[in-house]
Amino acid sequence: MKRWLLSLSVLIVFVAVHDCVHAQPKTFHLSLRTRDPQTNRVMEKAEYVDASKIGIVIVDPWNYHWCMTWTEQAGGMAPRMNRANECVRRLGMQIFWAPTDVANMYSAWPQRQRAMAVPYVEVPRIRDYTCNFTVPEGPCLCGPGIECKTNYGWDGINPDLHIAGEDLIVAGTKELYSLCKARGITHLIYFGGATNLCLTGKPEGISFMYGAGLETIFARDLSFAMTTYDPAKSYTPSTGNTQATDDLERAGIPTVSFVDELRKQGLWNEKWITEPVRITPAGTVNRPYFFENTVTVSLDAPYLPDAVIRFTLDGTEPGATSPRYNHTFVLQKTTTLRTAAFRKDKKVSLDGRAFFVLLPPLPPAPDISVTALEPVTDLYAAMNPVYAACLWQPVTNKSYEGKTLRIREKTFGNGLGMRAPAYIRFNLKPGWKRFVARAGIDDNMLDKELGRNIAMYSKIIFKIFVDGRLAAESPVMRISQEPWRFNVAIPAGSRQIVLVCDDMGNRSPYNLGNWVDAGFCME
Repeated sequence: MKRWLLSLSVLIVFVAVHDCVHAQPKTFHLSLRTRDPQTNRVMEKAEYVDASKIGIVIVDPWNYHWCMTWTEQAGGMAPRMNRANECVRRLGMQIFWAPTDVANMYSAWPQRQRAMAVPYVEVPRIRDYTCNFTVPEGPCLCGPGIECKTNYGWDGINPDLHIAGEDLIVAGTKELYSLCKARGITHLIYFGGATNLCLTGKPEGISFMYGAGLETIFARDLSFAMTTYDPAKSYTPSTGNTQATDDLERAGIPTVSFVDELRKQGLWNEKWITEPVRITPAGTVNRPYFFENTVTVSLDAPYLPDAVIRFTLDGTEPGATSPRYNHTFVLQKTTTLRTAAFRKDKKVSLDGRAFFVLLPPLPPAPDISVTALEPVTDLYAAMNPVYAACLWQPVTNKSYEGKTLRIREKTFGNGLGMRAPAYIRFNLKPGWKRFVARAGIDDNMLDKELGRNIAMYSKIIFKIFVDGRLAAESPVMRISQEPWRFNVAIPAGSRQIVLVCDDMGNRSPYNLGNWVDAGFCME
């Protein structure tokens, strides 16, 4: 009996000690890097921090951006960020999502409500932060081609990013600071973008949290800068990322390669494939990159430095024998580019894809404008006004909303405004040789807060049918893109032409399309 009691006592002590060991704080190693502001000399130091005192702040990981290349490249960090966040949660670090101006979109989420419930405390101003960013900023990352026009169409966090139940969605300096004080968080590590704008300057960003006395650290491998692309100078967005990181380090903000730190602690699984090949510029089938004459394309994979990048230009999947990327190349026609990175013939990257569209030549002005013609009445609508109300009838010389016809910030006095899905039909006459027009998304919606929360939804394919046969169609058109150019031959003896705005089934009320300078040529 005594022997049994002794054994039980030993077991209880063992279990208690075992549980105690596992209850101890997990220490996270940080290899912090800064630079001497005068000499640019790299300075490194190691720091060990209780993981429960570290918060991860992810700034503006939006589902959209006015720049298509930014959307693809910054969005391409999602797989790497998801895996990093898995490790972060296992360590007991708190993840703060800071989508800033779209935080209200998460009002009903418990992650947002829990953050809002924190008792607010005043934010001190303990120190000042100044960073003179040298990174060049362009209007977008697409480079010397057709630039993307500014709009604020995002309305949430990138849907490829996983928001866990224990995460928090924060808004504002006071809320984030109060949560840190309530939870004993002393260190904040920043992911997201843009390094030189939102990540540092937004209310939840480095500037305010550093000023409040928290230790702010920049994850240089999980962030993205707003910069430019200049292939003539071999300057890519990746170059800008490095330059923005150097600027922060000179300003005294320590940076860390976060995935490398996870590797050191045995938390990163090397079998994970998380890295894309970055394509600059980049468009997709749902948001094509338009170009005039030629476009110079750059590929890189900065976190796969020893891998070989291969690509195809015919839409087929690249393999170990596909052409090797060694330097920028020029496209002269509509192309589906696919890429992947390989080590010893084994794919080690995510598949990459981009869609480039060569714009047709500008069409001539029409001899006969469609606005001077009487369209064929829809038979169903002719039955009575109730039935007619079911059709979104085109508007002559105005947008569908009765505003000035406008595409890509340019106004037009002649044309048709439509809301997709819709069509207009005309009887053809002998002697009409060609139909010409330009067509694009109406951008009057940008007059109110630059299209905040809505501009991303406009999406139309413009189509032309002659006697029931598809004669021409545009690629998918998005807000502020260069209007598509139609110059369609009309076969002799043709009876009817139909102009269609096709919304591809997404039924957004913002699918407003304009046909401008549209009509028929006699020659």
